[in-house]
Amino acid sequence: MSRKKERTLIKIMGIWQIIDGLITIMFYGIYQEFFAQNNSSSFSTQYHGMNALFGNAFLFVCGFGTLLIGLGLFNLIASQKYIKDDQVITSIGVVLLIQAFFSYMIFDVISLILGMSAAVILLAKNKSIRLNSQTG
Repeated sequence: MSRKKERTLIKIMGIWQIIDGLITIMFYGIYQEFFAQNNSSSFSTQYHGMNALFGNAFLFVCGFGTLLIGLGLFNLIASQKYIKDDQVITSIGVVLLIQAFFSYMIFDVISLILGMSAAVILLAKNKSIRLNSQTG
């Protein structure tokens, strides 16, 4: 049974997560760091208060962006290397469900939809492949 749909959804999810991570690092990390340094607005006051309370917010934001890029790279590699036709794959389905839950927690709707769709299709096809291998 072909797993082209799952591979495509996981590739799109991986590409989106890489783009999202780069946007997070560039806009929320680098741009906001320089914007907050040279501005006296209420945002600058909140940003400096957040730095005082939690430590360096720039490092947190860049670390979060790096996590998103890492998840995206994992998804790209998993879609190419580990998702094969006519094989029962449960571990990748569980990882996709965990990533979808993580996406729900950070309000990343695009990754949530792609991850849940890919996981449901992948796990549903597992049952079909299992039944075909028992009867054939």
